[in-house]
Amino acid sequence: MDRWNIGIAGCGNIAGGYGGCLEKHPDELRIAGCYDPIAEKMSEFASRFACRTYDDLDQMLNDDDIDLVINLTVHTVHAEVTRKALQANKHVHSEKPLASNRADARDVVDLAAVKELRLGCSPFIILGEAQQTLWKQIRDGRIGKPLVAYAEMNWGRIERWHPDPAGFYSEGAGPLLDVG
Repeated sequence: MDRWNIGIAGCGNIAGGYGGCLEKHPDELRIAGCYDPIAEKMSEFASRFACRTYDDLDQMLNDDDIDLVINLTVHTVHAEVTRKALQANKHVHSEKPLASNRADARDVVDLAAVKELRLGCSPFIILGEAQQTLWKQIRDGRIGKPLVAYAEMNWGRIERWHPDPAGFYSEGAGPLLDVG
């Protein structure tokens, strides 16, 4: 494949960053289309990146022109959207987390393998250089055994910008789900 035709699923805040990076590689990557259930966000993204829009997710997934789906939907539906894209024979890159639980993650990984499709997922911050350096220092005994950890995250009133903030308050979710 000389150039990947990409479909963006989810045109929220993060989509602009992805689009900006993708358009820097026009010989290898082309944003061919996008879908978002919020028509205004989809229209804004499509105007900015000159791509087509779809009436629903299935329409985009059934478009033979789309090779790869970048899943930028709300995290609570990542596994569902990824599964649908793989079933439609599309390669997938998903924002983190790949799924909300281990069973769903295993399911989409296995599905990609069976269908011989590429599946990627954005890494959690815990895989970053600073976090790995700290872990190595703890593991090597340079820092004593941690007894207490404190983390604080300001989502900037998530209810104002996230289309489905309830998922961030569910058990096992919250800021650490997104930023690790």
